[in-house]
Amino acid sequence: MPNSWKINIYRTWDEVDDARFIERWRMWFDAAPDAHVFMHPVMVKTWTDVYRSLQEISPLYCVAESGGVTIFMPLVVWRRNWKNAGIRCIVPAGYSDYDYHDPIVVGQADSQVMHSFWQTLMDRLHSGGLGAFDYADFTGIRSPGNQQGWYRTEICPFTDLGRFPDYATAFASLSKSLRKDVNKRRRQLEELGKLTFKVYGRDETAAALEDLPTFLEEHRQKWPYAYKAPGFHEALIRNALPAGLVHYSQLRLDGRPFSWELGLRSRTTAYSYMPVYLKSYSGFSPGKVHLVSLFEDCYQNGITVFDFMRGAEGYKADWTHSDAGLYRYEAEGCSLQSRLRLKANSWLGDLKQKSLNCSVLAMMFGSCAQDVLNYGYILT
Repeated sequence: MPNSWKINIYRTWDEVDDARFIERWRMWFDAAPDAHVFMHPVMVKTWTDVYRSLQEISPLYCVAESGGVTIFMPLVVWRRNWKNAGIRCIVPAGYSDYDYHDPIVVGQADSQVMHSFWQTLMDRLHSGGLGAFDYADFTGIRSPGNQQGWYRTEICPFTDLGRFPDYATAFASLSKSLRKDVNKRRRQLEELGKLTFKVYGRDETAAALEDLPTFLEEHRQKWPYAYKAPGFHEALIRNALPAGLVHYSQLRLDGRPFSWELGLRSRTTAYSYMPVYLKSYSGFSPGKVHLVSLFEDCYQNGITVFDFMRGAEGYKADWTHSDAGLYRYEAEGCSLQSRLRLKANSWLGDLKQKSLNCSVLAMMFGSCAQDVLNYGYILT
């Protein structure tokens, strides 16, 4: 177990966007057996490039070295706007859009080594060595430290496709009722037209971008309050599809798409990132039919793990064999200014929640409910 860490911190975009630094980053990623797709330089840089034009963020990229182990943790300092009381947050790059934020770890690092790394990083945080902050949120971590303050947040179910020699055996391992339903729905769809499964290749960026607005609109209708940063998903297709990191697929009937998955892939893992289907086809269980097509595609392309990522939604239990826990560490600044900003942010958050509740109830019950809530809101 290393007893000391040398930590270099890169604080400017010129440093972390430099081609030489990105090449080192890519070498770390390639050398780290457990590096997840969200830590790939193409993925992180796509996120930072988009959010730099939308938010006030600056890099806080940490490179820690000790005993032959190198750990790379790209953090950002995010200065929120007046609607969030201008609080200064330290968060992982990709914070709002990516599920996993474990650092890249190169070398032999057991749990004791990781605990030592996190202890050193937290000591730097609380001593001011990472810079002034009001709130820090290390979320989406699968290998947490053992310090007080870490807590488990969610589970990430996954399917170990490597347990089975081929797709047919994997499909046969599913419950009888699930197999029966998938086959039934597939037959019903085939009665409506020619059913095909389409995956956009690395050289089909233009075609994928042309289809993307339809996918995003269907996703928005199903999850109307899920924030989508302007231009982010377009940039993801543009940058990560040619790199083989985005896996964009459709189910089509007579050439017309009705089910989509904007997925991700890295090495031998497939990540189910954003699935959606046309509401008018919900009676045909398009999500299930699409999933078996994705499983089959995984076997054709050497994928051994299908990761459903964050969330313990009930449907995932039918397809998965195990799960991984996600952990989080939160900290607040101790200065008087930090406490005042955090208090103001909490108050503003309460106001925004009341406004959101008004909007939701108005959608459900009409303008009368909005009038009543607005009147009650004025009185409070």
